[in-house]
Amino acid sequence: MNIPELIGYAGVVLVLIAYALLATGRLSNDDWRYPVINVIGTLGIAYSLLYQWNLPSMVAQLVWIAISLVGLMRIAKKKKAK
Repeated sequence: MNIPELIGYAGVVLVLIAYALLATGRLSNDDWRYPVINVIGTLGIAYSLLYQWNLPSMVAQLVWIAISLVGLMRIAKKKKAK
């Protein structure tokens, strides 16, 4: 196993942990940590895809990053309004 694969697997683990924390109620979708974990994990997956190219997977990762960043902006805006 090479470094990009290890980074990709670590990314998968992070995304799954984020989802598990959300599903079990340990994190809420209004908690900034949820999208941050998703962005970091997804960046790891996307990095691994640069070495073993798969366009549909890369598109999914880029969309996932965009959604997470929008979530972070929403959380920041909500906190600023308080």
